[in-house]
Amino acid sequence: MEQTEQIGSLRIGLFTDTYAPQVNGVSISLQLISEGLKKRGHQVTIFAPKFPGYKDDQPNVMRLPSLKYLNNPPIYVAVLGTPRSTWSLTRKHFDVLHAHSPLSVGLLAYLTASTKRLPLIYTYHTSITDYTHYLKFIGGTRLIKYGAGWFSSTTTNLGDQIVVPSPKFERLLTKQKVRKPIHVIPNGIDLSSFKTAKNAGALRNRLKVSADAPILLTVGRMDPEKRLDFIVDAFVKISKQIPNVQLVFAGDGSARKSLEEKVSTLDVKEKIHFLGMVNRNDLPDVFHDATVFLSASTTEVHPISVIEAIASGLPLVAVQDEAFEGMLENDLNGYSTPLDVNAYAETIIKLLQDNKKIESFGKHSAILSEKYSIEGQVKALEKLYTEAILQNWRGNFISRMIPKEIKEIPQRINKLLPKKK
Repeated sequence: MEQTEQIGSLRIGLFTDTYAPQVNGVSISLQLISEGLKKRGHQVTIFAPKFPGYKDDQPNVMRLPSLKYLNNPPIYVAVLGTPRSTWSLTRKHFDVLHAHSPLSVGLLAYLTASTKRLPLIYTYHTSITDYTHYLKFIGGTRLIKYGAGWFSSTTTNLGDQIVVPSPKFERLLTKQKVRKPIHVIPNGIDLSSFKTAKNAGALRNRLKVSADAPILLTVGRMDPEKRLDFIVDAFVKISKQIPNVQLVFAGDGSARKSLEEKVSTLDVKEKIHFLGMVNRNDLPDVFHDATVFLSASTTEVHPISVIEAIASGLPLVAVQDEAFEGMLENDLNGYSTPLDVNAYAETIIKLLQDNKKIESFGKHSAILSEKYSIEGQVKALEKLYTEAILQNWRGNFISRMIPKEIKEIPQRINKLLPKKK
């Protein structure tokens, strides 16, 4: 039996601009990481914006004053508050801080780390340049795109150590000239929760769908960058070849209303189902009743919904995106296609017509999922925290030991050197 060394209890601050009751990859990942770290004996405090009307069921969440930024879905942005409240916050004692956002709460993490001389880990969850369309009217301009790239690299460089969930983002940050050390630590989930269904057939019974009807499934935020309308267009073509096929959307978001309006005009509207937000405990039942998991997004990082899908033994058909590296192996557990509706639909049709391939793909998906456990992610973070703490301690120790006069020698020498013409 493999022996794993348990390090001492650490005091960890996790800072995020998005958390429960918001449901997205970052908030889910943080909940899993927090629970995993606490199981390992660490003290964890989560700092997140206050969400009116929502009460946390965990005592380790500190809510910060916030202002409403978006109505649909409701998004609140933290404000740093008065100098007194910020100062009282920075006086809390931590061993390491971990920021999961570059916005106001991420800035608070940086200010706290600077004030307390603490190591700051920063996880790059989202490619900021892919989300400028949320800035109305100006989001698509070249200036905004350039500014987003500058903001991305500048805020990332505030961290002492950078974490990315996939090699895709390691390459992106290297291209953006991020100077700090970058570590690839994939997202993880509780794999055991998705191995079996608690209520097999629950989804089919709810939708009144027969056991032999194929179900195509997507799970996650229903926002424009997910290209869910592309999936609907492909489904229209798939349905002509496989009449009893069904399409299920589990999730909610800003694109849901327009997508439902589009679907209401189609002949296949009775075969397309919108579940809305699904309780996380019920998700395994949804996955296990599905036949194939679909994705058409090219802005993913390391999607937790895909890990959940392959852990549930589902084949995957996705539009080509580096984010699926290691999760999707072409012709082994699914297919990666161009961003072309006809090619996408034809690929799914051929897969649905081959039951043996669906079965073998599902088995291989389950095998691939084994490397994405929350236990593995937490241990990797634990190791990084310890290294960052030791590095920070050495740096502060040396800094305190060296007299100010010696520190200023390089600047003094530089002033004496002749200026370049």
